[in-house]
Amino acid sequence: MKKYSDYPYIKKLCPAAFFSLKVCLLLTASLLLTACGKNKEEEEINAYRESMTSCYETIATSASALDAINPSANSAVTDMLTQLDQINTAFQDMAALEVPEEYSSIESMADDAAYYMSEASRLYHEAFADGNYLPDVGNNAQAQYKAAMSYLSYIGDILMGEIPEGDDVTVTVTY
Repeated sequence: MKKYSDYPYIKKLCPAAFFSLKVCLLLTASLLLTACGKNKEEEEINAYRESMTSCYETIATSASALDAINPSANSAVTDMLTQLDQINTAFQDMAALEVPEEYSSIESMADDAAYYMSEASRLYHEAFADGNYLPDVGNNAQAQYKAAMSYLSYIGDILMGEIPEGDDVTVTVTY
């Protein structure tokens, strides 16, 4: 079986530092809101933020492990696929959360992110299935992965009270 390092055109999938920063900011915001007076709506929002923080932490941990994989190790492909599966599970968990009204725009984004990550995981497994890397499938998997991570970034921005930015972002303000 070929090693991960035998495929030099495969890039690292995700910088873990990005997720660590968002997790810290999300956790801090969640703690600040928890310190304020509570009503049922605030409790739901805080519970949602805590659940999202947990999802982000799982993703950050797996992304760090993904970045730490030694490409020349015999187990590199298996390790990569295992981490991708864990990230996919966290995305599915995130999409299954009950979204409070205040963050209603996140619901469809979380569903889309989960779909893209599911496809990325499936395609990476397919790309490495027979021990020979399939570059076209791998490139498609990487595109799906990047799309899922973009949605995750937008969700993090919204949870931190920021307006997401990017070429593919459309912001609609409703009153």
